[in-house]
Amino acid sequence: MNDYNSLIEPQLATLPAKPGVYIFQDEKAKTIYVGKAVNLRNRVRSYFQKSSSDTRFLFSRIVQYTANIEVIVCSNELEALLLENNLIKKHRPTYNLRLRDDKTYLSLRVTTGEKWPRVHPIRRWRSDGHTYFGPYSSSRSVYELLRLVKKFIPLRTCSNAFFDSRKRACIEYEIGRCTAPCVGLDQEESYGEMVKEVLLLLRGKDKKLLGILKERMEEASNSKKYERAALYRDQIQAVEKIMEQQNVHEHPHGDCDVLNYHQRGNYTSIHVLLVRHGRVISSATHTTRTHDSSPEELLASFIGQYYHGEKYVPGEILLPVTPADHELIEKWLTSHAGHTVAIKTPKRGSKVRLLEMARENAEVQSDANTHRIENQEQISSKLAEQLGSKNVIRTIECYDISNIQGTLNVASKVYFEDGEADTDLYRRYRIRSVRGSDDFASMEEVLRRRFRNTESRDPVPDLVVVDGGKGQISSAMKVLEDLSVNTLLCGLAKDRLRDGNRTTERVYIPGRSEPVDLPEDDPASLLLQRIRDEAHRFANSYHRELRRRSQLVSGLEDIPGIGSKRRRALLQEFGSLKEIRNAAPEELARVQGMTPALAQSLHQFLNSPEEPDVEEEALEASLDIGDGDHPPGDS
Repeated sequence: MNDYNSLIEPQLATLPAKPGVYIFQDEKAKTIYVGKAVNLRNRVRSYFQKSSSDTRFLFSRIVQYTANIEVIVCSNELEALLLENNLIKKHRPTYNLRLRDDKTYLSLRVTTGEKWPRVHPIRRWRSDGHTYFGPYSSSRSVYELLRLVKKFIPLRTCSNAFFDSRKRACIEYEIGRCTAPCVGLDQEESYGEMVKEVLLLLRGKDKKLLGILKERMEEASNSKKYERAALYRDQIQAVEKIMEQQNVHEHPHGDCDVLNYHQRGNYTSIHVLLVRHGRVISSATHTTRTHDSSPEELLASFIGQYYHGEKYVPGEILLPVTPADHELIEKWLTSHAGHTVAIKTPKRGSKVRLLEMARENAEVQSDANTHRIENQEQISSKLAEQLGSKNVIRTIECYDISNIQGTLNVASKVYFEDGEADTDLYRRYRIRSVRGSDDFASMEEVLRRRFRNTESRDPVPDLVVVDGGKGQISSAMKVLEDLSVNTLLCGLAKDRLRDGNRTTERVYIPGRSEPVDLPEDDPASLLLQRIRDEAHRFANSYHRELRRRSQLVSGLEDIPGIGSKRRRALLQEFGSLKEIRNAAPEELARVQGMTPALAQSLHQFLNSPEEPDVEEEALEASLDIGDGDHPPGDS
């Protein structure tokens, strides 16, 4: 038993004998471990029994640091599994397996459910009648593929709102990147042939597509249509280039994910191969500290996190060993994916070769990844020592305030774990209660909103960094004390040295009159600087976005009678600010809600020499129109 017997024993006595999830917390109320159980009473008590036969290091560490136990009763084991995955994702417990690269990869969607399909990147699969490909681990390769497709297979790329509002062909048609079906310059049959070409390419039927294109080139050449033959020649070269870049292996089966692992000391690297339409399209290695978990437990935990959220799940998942609770996991994945999912451990054939390929990749990546993790842990330990903390610093948040002469006050929060940015926990804030340039009050408002005790609150980090000196530290410390947030706090500021020509980074800590001077080339100092610079960049990017919106909206509102409804109607009709500017007053007057006088005023305003430069994206953003992903959420 640990030092918290007097706290733990009463809790153990009241545990229910029902299925559910248990949450172990340390003395700071930080979640250190989450698990599920068919019988909560028996499972949780087994951790604290002196006669327990389980002597694993992980168990002893959990018992040593547990100060409080919370349980959530579920109706069945499947519900407990789902809740366990959600809580691990939310709280990021210290002793659960945690993915360092658990991002949502880019996929490609061909909108085959529309009359005039287009192809564009997307991160989440939906049941919408369209055709999806991926996911791809390299966003760069996805955009390069899109660039080649757009150049040689000219499907439309515009949004539906833009497409429906066209009255004449846009610049994409003029440069040969679109066939302008929006204004009747292409027919469904010929456009459909281009869609088939894109589908063949994305499905890996490159050789079939090459054969079709070569036949078309020869036919055009024999008919002396040399320009068209040259176009087919360019398309053939583009397809060959894509085949070269993909460098994929073909296998005699369809979609599946292949997982295998390599263990080195207390670290495990798990490599995932994504096989789509019989081809390995991408792969990634995930390395984490796993103490002494068995492969069966490790793979079960990995699957629970990896497929959590809106990630595509193929019909087969190939593993080297059967994971713990595999029947329960299969049931959950089937429910999650909306189709049957089978976990298999093949013993022979091409699928075994896929598993071996995954194992070799995990082994190759293991040394580099483990070295990186160990190096970061050394930096974290040194940083904790320099800041006077007894605990290792693994998670860090940094805050920055941005404004121009007291206007458009915004703040940013960036989150780093083990020295790596986690953009899922980036946040940005509009300052609500502060008027004018008062960075201290702005910081206080942001931290109160961030650390208020709500169900949706992000996990509390090991260290909070604010961009500033003693003033910012005082404001931040007041909030943390008021909200009873138990975490380390410091401020990072540049101070000019006495010679007046150089600056140095100084770390301000509550309760110390003098700052801590960190050497400029010290790894811990460089880590803090990198995090502070990232917070500054993120705050400035948000401030620039709001400034563009503000300039645009206020400029249009200067024209009497042009409000939000008329701005929306104008954009829906013309598709972009550039087209609105180029439209004649008579065309503007035909828009719903416009009058000839308003149209004339708008035309003169947008075409006056004094008109400032504005961006179409800002207008679209201000009207909440258009497709695409949004940045990390405003708070």
